[in-house]
Amino acid sequence: MLKGDKLFEAPIGANPSKILDVGTGTGIWAIDVADAYPSAEVIGTDISPIQPAWVPPNCKFHIDDAQLEWTYAPETFDLVHIRGLYGSIGDWTELYRQAYRVLLPGGWIEDCEFNITLYSDIPAVKNDPDHIFKQWAKVFFEATDRMGKTARIGLEGTMRKHMEEAGFVDIHEKNNQVPIGGWSSDPKLKQIGLYNLAFLDESLEGFALFMLKEIMGWEYVEIQLFVAWMRKAMRNPKIRPYYIVPNVYARKPDTAS
Repeated sequence: MLKGDKLFEAPIGANPSKILDVGTGTGIWAIDVADAYPSAEVIGTDISPIQPAWVPPNCKFHIDDAQLEWTYAPETFDLVHIRGLYGSIGDWTELYRQAYRVLLPGGWIEDCEFNITLYSDIPAVKNDPDHIFKQWAKVFFEATDRMGKTARIGLEGTMRKHMEEAGFVDIHEKNNQVPIGGWSSDPKLKQIGLYNLAFLDESLEGFALFMLKEIMGWEYVEIQLFVAWMRKAMRNPKIRPYYIVPNVYARKPDTAS
C-alpha cells in the first residue's frame, strides 16, 4: 500500500531478462513481478520453503541462505531485490557485494528494510530519553548485536553506506514515515496506520519473547510488562506514533568489471 501500484523504484526498463528476489518469504513479490514482467525470469530465494507450488511459468523459488556464497553466475541479473532482512544478516556490505557481483553492468539493487525504532513528534515523547519507544529500540539493537546480526540496517543512511562500500553508485534513499494507528488525516495513511497497529499489536509478544528471553535473559514477567508498556504507547493516538521504512536503490556502474 505504501508504494501504491509500484513493485519497486529502480528504473530497470520495460523488458528485464532476469530478476532476483532475496528473502522472498511467501514469494508474493516475486509472483507479482513475474506477472508484471513476462519477459523476465524471476527467482526468489529464502531459507524457508513456504512459497506456493502454483506460480507463473517465469517464476521459480530456491531454498538458499543469502549469507552463504551465492552460486549465480556473475553479471546475470537486471535487478536484485531485498526486503525485510533486518536482524538476519551479519555482514551487510558483503551481502551487497554479492548482489553487485551477480548484477549486469548498469543493473540495479533495491532494498527495503525496517527501522525498529518507533517515533513521535510530540515533545513530551521526543525529548524523553527513557520513553518506551527508545527503550524498546535500545534493547533490540543490543539483542541483535549480540546475535551478530544487527537490526541497525534500518537507521537512516546505513544502507547507503554499505552500498557505497560494495561499489554501487547513483544511490537513492527514501525514508517513508508510516503511521501506527488511525490518527493520520490522509485517508490512505489512516488505513495503513490501522493495519499497522493491528499487526504490531498481535506480533509484539512473539517478537519479544525469543529476543528478550533467549538472548537477553529476561524473565517472562519482565517481558510481559515491557510488551504491555509498548502496546499502551502504540495505542495512544494523542502521541501520533510512527516508524520509518527506508527504501534504497542503487546502480552498478556501466563499466564495472
